Amino acid sequence: MRSPFQSVTLILISWFHIESIGVLIMNLDVYSPVYWFYVLLTAIIPGLLATWLGVGGCFLRIPMLTYLFGVSIKTAYCINQATIALTTIPGVIVHWRSGHVYSRGLVVSAISAVVGVALGAYVVAKIIPTLALKGIFGAACIGIGIYITWKTLKARKALRRRVTVREVKWLEAGARLSLLMFLAGFATGLCGFGGGIYYVPIFMALSYPTHVAIGTSSAQMIATASIGSTVLSISGYMNVVLLASIGIPTLVASWIGAKLSVRSPPWLLRLVYSLSIIGAGAFVVYDALSKLYGL
Repeated sequence: MRSPFQSVTLILISWFHIESIGVLIMNLDVYSPVYWFYVLLTAIIPGLLATWLGVGGCFLRIPMLTYLFGVSIKTAYCINQATIALTTIPGVIVHWRSGHVYSRGLVVSAISAVVGVALGAYVVAKIIPTLALKGIFGAACIGIGIYITWKTLKARKALRRRVTVREVKWLEAGARLSLLMFLAGFATGLCGFGGGIYYVPIFMALSYPTHVAIGTSSAQMIATASIGSTVLSISGYMNVVLLASIGIPTLVASWIGAKLSVRSPPWLLRLVYSLSIIGAGAFVVYDALSKLYGL
């Protein structure tokens, strides 16, 4: 005799026509308190950091999904991107009202990045093995984290005041931004990120004020994360139950994170962002190497 939960699960599997989803769902013990404790951790911490720092929270959410719930990294990529696409919206509304979203740059960067993400996600789904993906993910986190830490410490004195789009006359929104965002989009699809981990440094490098870089990046991730998750879902890597469990509390955390961003000095945002991704990246690289070489 099937439980109501199992019956609903089988209906979802039939609807999506993806056999692998059924296997993944049945392996989750949703009646366990430990499961829901892990859900809250995976929702609140990355969700809070996502709109606070404008990075999607992927550098923590992906490792947490793989190590706490035991899903494959490709499934973690898919859930992470879907979570970002759905739950970043409340935070983006706060950023928009606070003058942190540069609409012209958003349109150019989002279109370019979406094309790159679709290509990168296809490569992930069809070509690259799991351990290689972990190595790419971790190395990307460490490299970007070190770069942003260095830049932040170097310019800390100049990063004390919040600047909005209403205070700047012009920001880059041409061919240079388009090319860089296409490349960032490809890297995003390749690494399973929401994209902010690449988008924020690019905006900053093109002289976007810190809060504007974070707000515009957050808005852009809605489009790019949707594309990445869709490509991976079509290839059979979505887990709808885990996505639903994590998504709802992440909505609340996303809204709180955006509120914190408005009140935080630019240098603090950059420093917390960079140190967090260095730690997460180092852990994932170590884990991948230890499995590859049997350490």
